[in-house]
Amino acid sequence: MSAIKRELGTFNEWGQLREVFVGIEHDYVEPEWIPAFSWMSTEGQDYCREYGGRKSIDVFPDKIRVLREQIEAHVRALETRGVKVHRNIPFRYPEEATFLDNVQKGAVYSGGADFFRFIGKNCILLNNLRYPFRRKQIYTVRPVLEPLLAGGDARYVALPPASPHYIEDDIFLENGDIMLDGNNIYLGQSGLATSDAGVEWLRQFLGTEYTIYKIPLAGNVLHLDTVMMLNRSGLLTYYPQLVKELPEPLRDWDKIEVKIEPGEESHFGANGLMLNEKTILIAKEYDRLVPEYQKRGIETIVQPYGESMAYGSGPRCLTGVLRRDR
Repeated sequence: MSAIKRELGTFNEWGQLREVFVGIEHDYVEPEWIPAFSWMSTEGQDYCREYGGRKSIDVFPDKIRVLREQIEAHVRALETRGVKVHRNIPFRYPEEATFLDNVQKGAVYSGGADFFRFIGKNCILLNNLRYPFRRKQIYTVRPVLEPLLAGGDARYVALPPASPHYIEDDIFLENGDIMLDGNNIYLGQSGLATSDAGVEWLRQFLGTEYTIYKIPLAGNVLHLDTVMMLNRSGLLTYYPQLVKELPEPLRDWDKIEVKIEPGEESHFGANGLMLNEKTILIAKEYDRLVPEYQKRGIETIVQPYGESMAYGSGPRCLTGVLRRDR
């Protein structure tokens, strides 16, 4: 009798969520400043210059404790709704923990969406993140991810490795820039994450089955998924001030607009996570959107993500999707 193949894959942003990967906080190291961080606020750049290369728990112990609580609360919220959650692991070897430290020290690997991306039955290992300090996280992911893929029906591939020397137009592809709706793929481009070369690599790899649409973003936006999300077929949430132009297939969708509030430097209002087309997990920091979702028959699960977002991960960013229903 042949073994039953493991079913993994995702085909949109709102099908019933079944199985995911959530990152951990373990021995975070504050990232060193590099010129590619020039888009950051002055305060953010000063933090990198002052604390870069130091263990986060040593310089921000209270923040790290809150961060851990928020990540674990995220896991509990998913498991309570029947989602199977896998976690990455600490580095196994010193060489992994110090990979590319001669280029940029740092270690932040709680953002599960940054680990890999399923497009249909294609699983892409995201080893080409623009900032060198983030690339080492694959060594905390592969020991868990690859046994899950073994014997399954997914096609597994990794991008060609980027040079350790920072080259602005190298092949960079980041999940925060990828939105999927069947055979339509929307790719955000602000110049801070996914590159043109990354888009072209994805187009060549996937072939003619998929149509890729680029979405231009404001120059201070890191990822598309902080300023736009697809809630279900025909409904999206976005910042009209930061998404320069919606592609043709999305223009007639119903839209929940997020306005920038005074004092908001980062923008995560469109970084909710759809558990299914009628349920969303959103940050308490953006609970002003709850009435808009409720008007459209969407249940909202609201909890704090302030420290997690400060380290770059809202609800969607924390979650690498292994399986959604179609």
